[in-house]
Amino acid sequence: LEGEVRIGVILPPTGALGATSPEDRLAAAVARAAAQGAHMAADEFTFNAEMLGIDFALVTVEAAGADAVSAAAESLRTEHDVFGIVGGFDSVEAEALSSWSAAAGIPFINVGASDDRLRNELCEATVFHVEPSAAMYLDAMAGWYVRSGLRNWYFVKGADEESEAQYQRALETLRERHFGARSVGESTLESGGDVGELADMVRHATADLVVLLVSASDQLRVLTALEDGGVEAMVTGFPYPEAETRTFYAASRDAAPRLGTGHRISAWEATLDAYGARELNARYRSVYGEPMDASAWAVYQGVKMLYDSAFFGGSHDPTDVIAYLGGEQSVFDVWKGIGTTFRTWDGQLRQSLYLAKIDATIEDPFALASLVGELPAIYMPGTDPAERLDQLGDLAAQSQCAR
Repeated sequence: LEGEVRIGVILPPTGALGATSPEDRLAAAVARAAAQGAHMAADEFTFNAEMLGIDFALVTVEAAGADAVSAAAESLRTEHDVFGIVGGFDSVEAEALSSWSAAAGIPFINVGASDDRLRNELCEATVFHVEPSAAMYLDAMAGWYVRSGLRNWYFVKGADEESEAQYQRALETLRERHFGARSVGESTLESGGDVGELADMVRHATADLVVLLVSASDQLRVLTALEDGGVEAMVTGFPYPEAETRTFYAASRDAAPRLGTGHRISAWEATLDAYGARELNARYRSVYGEPMDASAWAVYQGVKMLYDSAFFGGSHDPTDVIAYLGGEQSVFDVWKGIGTTFRTWDGQLRQSLYLAKIDATIEDPFALASLVGELPAIYMPGTDPAERLDQLGDLAAQSQCAR
């Protein structure tokens, strides 16, 4: 690779690291993990590039909100000539960066927004999603819990469009893929709204699983209300980036010692001990002294994919990188046990997801949660990897994306 090879990462602001509110503590955990994932990627790939005689640098900036991240991306393009952008930690920012990416012709790797609209009506041919889609998370959730005999689901959803879409997609996967599983009720919760009657409603519905399709901080409030109200059903929640952190797992246990120590779905788990994940998790832990949360893994992989695309594709021209990322023969190692590819119809990375169990007593952050499940299992011989991984999420026939 000739000339300056530059990748840009737009990180969440770390200014709230000393904050005390639940929302700020959870946001700070994501910001810290994302920054550390970028720092680790910068160290490793700069070293690799130097050995190969490549002038490589990772340029990071902090920004929050649609206008700010768009401005940051444009600054990275004009001032640093980056050939790709990594970022997007909620649906608003990811939508803004998607639009910017399409207009600028620069590839954008979404590492934090699961909103299915970004893979459908809002999709762009320049955008690739390392973050699993909501459809993937919900399909995995249904696979685990229904097979465990939990067939009566009660939903607590937010009053926003994204949460409503998650709810409808969850109903679809129960209806189309899992005979006998059903919704036995639902409640809509305004952000920060009253949770006082939820326990009575859940008990009256005779639910055996409660699914929280609300923000991470609201999930904690609902957990407390359900536990105080004597609910016996299992409770889980949607894995927004804030809810895939050890900070959230500890807060979940504090909020509800019984209901808050259940199972959580995640794109990455720090106790994953196979496929090379052991080494990645160990390197991260040795440098930062804490487990590798999903945001750190996603940022690291986003940088790695752009770097690999330029290196193995022989060009860091943005058009060539986009073509390589989306190529049917382009395979990326994300330490999940099998080479992964992006779906051609919506730019979503095919990948396995993990189920972690929060420990009720252990204080050590690493052992606070442990890996108990992987879906789909990718080690069965004689199966096509793409076909197996496409068990999660929307297939081409369902896609509204016109890439």
